[in-house]
Amino acid sequence: MIRKIFIATATTGVWLNMAFAGVTGKIAGAVTDSETGERLVGANIIVEETDIGAATDQNGYFVILNVPPGSYNVRASMIGYADYAIQNVRVEIDLTTTLDFQMPTEVLAGEEIVVTAGERMIKRDVAASQKSITSRRIEELPFVSITEVLGLEAGITSDLGIRGSGRDQALFMVDGVVLRDGRDNNPITQIPLSAVSEISVQTGGFGAQYHNVRSGVVNVVTKEGHPNYYAGTISLKRSPPGPKHFGISPYDANAFWLRPYLDEEVAWTGTTNGAWDRYKQRQYPSFEGWDAVSERTLQDKDPSNDLSPAAAQRLFRWEHRKDGDIRDPD
Repeated sequence: MIRKIFIATATTGVWLNMAFAGVTGKIAGAVTDSETGERLVGANIIVEETDIGAATDQNGYFVILNVPPGSYNVRASMIGYADYAIQNVRVEIDLTTTLDFQMPTEVLAGEEIVVTAGERMIKRDVAASQKSITSRRIEELPFVSITEVLGLEAGITSDLGIRGSGRDQALFMVDGVVLRDGRDNNPITQIPLSAVSEISVQTGGFGAQYHNVRSGVVNVVTKEGHPNYYAGTISLKRSPPGPKHFGISPYDANAFWLRPYLDEEVAWTGTTNGAWDRYKQRQYPSFEGWDAVSERTLQDKDPSNDLSPAAAQRLFRWEHRKDGDIRDPD
């Protein structure tokens, strides 16, 4: 019985790890006294406009897990110290954002220290090439699909080929769920850009939570719905009408199926009368000529089908009189 409980617990842990992999990031750091440098125990760290937070441990450290990607204002507070807020803290998929709070002693009631976070040039917990694309940047691009956005990154094609490999070797995930066509292993990327919060692309050094991947990992995290209103986008694309066939119209007199019967050079005496060389004869159906057709109708015993060569051709034109050209736009 004990063994069964242990197995169930372990399985649940693995499932939770896979569920959160590639969906969220985390915020970690330390809180110290700005004058003495002493670590502060029990300081409260709150991610504003969310219900996410943590408290520092006995060593003054804190970790906030499962933070959705985006930009936040993070506030630290503790009795006897002025509130310390860091604005525009960037949280990325599968990465740790490190914050250090140096809290001054509160002199006046309501005193607050506000700083603006800067982007770190070196990300310590990244062992491979990783690129994050925010929803703000996506909104600035004139694209309507995720693959078009990814095609702007170095080493990635608009067909989701990463580092020269095929698209079937990439792992495409949306909110932790792998989207892949089971028939050909190709990723399913038809996700509206208006629903995307952030896209993360890794081209090597994948973590243990990713499996069955060779070229790269694309993580897409969707936006959370707002409790007070609906939001979305509408994209319109228009292109001028184009031809519905290659080359000339199939109903043109010089088309493959009509020229042997209408070309004055061969229509009456046949395509082998010498007017066309052998190379041109190979390009069209072989035809004996309207003179031969007329002679055959005159030699049978049925006078009702007798036709002159000109009449036989007029009958052919009537039977093929349909104008199949498509001129109107879609």
